[in-house]
Amino acid sequence: MMLSTLPDRRAAAAPQAPALAAGGIELNNSEFLSAVQRAASRLRAAGVTTGDVVATMLPGAVDLVVSLFAIWRLGATAAVIDPTASDEEVSQRIIDAHPEVLIVIEHPSPIDAPVRVLPAAALGAAERDPTPAARPGGEALALITYGGGIRAMLDHRNLEAMCRFVIEVFALTDADHSLSTLPMRQLCGILLGALSPLVAGGRTTLAGPLDPESFLERVERIRPTYSSAFPSLYAALTDLPGRARWDTSSVRFALCCAAPAGSELRSRFEHRFGVPIVNGYGLKEVIARAHAIRSPAAGESNRASVVS
Repeated sequence: MMLSTLPDRRAAAAPQAPALAAGGIELNNSEFLSAVQRAASRLRAAGVTTGDVVATMLPGAVDLVVSLFAIWRLGATAAVIDPTASDEEVSQRIIDAHPEVLIVIEHPSPIDAPVRVLPAAALGAAERDPTPAARPGGEALALITYGGGIRAMLDHRNLEAMCRFVIEVFALTDADHSLSTLPMRQLCGILLGALSPLVAGGRTTLAGPLDPESFLERVERIRPTYSSAFPSLYAALTDLPGRARWDTSSVRFALCCAAPAGSELRSRFEHRFGVPIVNGYGLKEVIARAHAIRSPAAGESNRASVVS
């Protein structure tokens, strides 16, 4: 598995199959590859090359996912910066990551660091780049994220191991459809909401924050096979008044991230909706386990479950 070539492989295997949806945008595998090639073309024209760092500060989930794969296509490193961060935080993270380019929707306030700012709209307006995807080595840095005061730095082999780990633990296949309300600026949103289902050959819908009734309406309409959300959403769903029934029969399980769902919430949620909640929080521990998995010396004792 190589993330930089994933859009090409998906398009070759099933060009019309759905890949990515968010914010009213729906891309099949062929459209996903085209969007990645256009973004890669614009980044290449901006001087991005193998080993460079490209920062993204994007609120749109489709723009962010396309940008990640375009950056990896060039053999570069993606640094994800929260678009809601303060000017001071943005400057600090730009200084920390030292990117060649910062991709934004709107030009940010002055940044105390030298960086070339590139609007996301320019990525979609470029011509498709037919250059084959780079094949970065496993030890090459793939992703930098910032969340909760923690900087996570993942190389390609580590990030790919994390995806394989999630796929194995939750038995994901090309029939799976992920519905994620997790923020894509955080590692849990990127890994569980986008990368793992796409690597498994499935599809992903990135919904962002939803109120309980909108979430259930989305489930009935798009028929996901699993969801990932914060415990507050599952609690709000469980506390909905009345005895109205929603069709959640397509959902195999619900992933709870950022904090654990207690036994009472898990029991009440499953009783009401017929869907088990699995605690998938604690990604710092998962990172360590993924490092162990990819180590030649790793044994079965290191293959602890992602769930808590």
